[in-house]
Amino acid sequence: MSVSKSWHQLISSPDFVNTHLKVNSIHRVLFPGINGDFNFSSLLPSTVQMGSIALISSVVGTATGLICLYNYKGEIYIWNPTISKSKKLLNLPWGSSFYMKYGFGYDESRDDYKALFIDDESDLTYVVNIYSLRTDSWKTLHDQFKDVFLINLPAKFVNGKLYWTASTSFCDINVRKIISFDVAAETWGSLELPICGEDNSNFKLAVGSDLSLIYTAKLVATSSDFWILKNSGLHVSWTKRFTIEYPQNVGIYMGSPTTYPFSTHLRHSTKGDILLSLPGVIQIFGGSTRKLEHTVDVVGCDPVEFYAESIVNPL
Repeated sequence: MSVSKSWHQLISSPDFVNTHLKVNSIHRVLFPGINGDFNFSSLLPSTVQMGSIALISSVVGTATGLICLYNYKGEIYIWNPTISKSKKLLNLPWGSSFYMKYGFGYDESRDDYKALFIDDESDLTYVVNIYSLRTDSWKTLHDQFKDVFLINLPAKFVNGKLYWTASTSFCDINVRKIISFDVAAETWGSLELPICGEDNSNFKLAVGSDLSLIYTAKLVATSSDFWILKNSGLHVSWTKRFTIEYPQNVGIYMGSPTTYPFSTHLRHSTKGDILLSLPGVIQIFGGSTRKLEHTVDVVGCDPVEFYAESIVNPL
């Protein structure tokens, strides 16, 4: 099927993309590392439509319906599963390493998608490789931020910025701050953590309409606090949203500093429901009850991503 030039220009424009994403009601959850699909709608009330779960390989990140993938061969792809289009990116200019950190985001000001691959060069200095889909090219920046160690492998993309939790060294598992990268300006920043007590090792980034933090106070916990970042333009502050309680077999994962859970607010829930994915289990907590309402076991489940279906095709 062919599409006229005028129609192609229309559906490829940033204004159309943004409008389409706002009104589109179909969202999906990605599970890398397993082959096959299963229906997710049975977990949810009939008023919350999530579609099905697609299971694929390692996910760098998602932005406006596009998904960036990275496999063990070092190959990088940008994929739109809605229209079954993908693009293999040029090879990384500096190869890859075990401790590579990465992220994927959208620059609305230039209608551009960017992938970041960050390598720990030595002595906590980083080499940053930035790919631009618009120019189909990489650029490499040396000696970026220093004296921090990025903890979470895939960054969280929220409101034009990529976020990583960070410590002071490879041996320090305590989260000390949050490092951000502005996708449009290509500048770095940092955020202080909310004050939650003396032990700050168990902060984990989550996603939603705003950046969120999941804080677990104990190694084997029965609850976690959800904090939301509010940015008014002049002031940035953390607000504790609520505390979620869960069984001990889930709490042991939340207390581990090496576990990176996936969490998101369900867009079509009017009660602020939370989807939480941990190794081997998916759970949905009620936004009003703060209690576990739905659960399902998933064998071999890795951290996941959440994306909106989109017909955008810049590939």
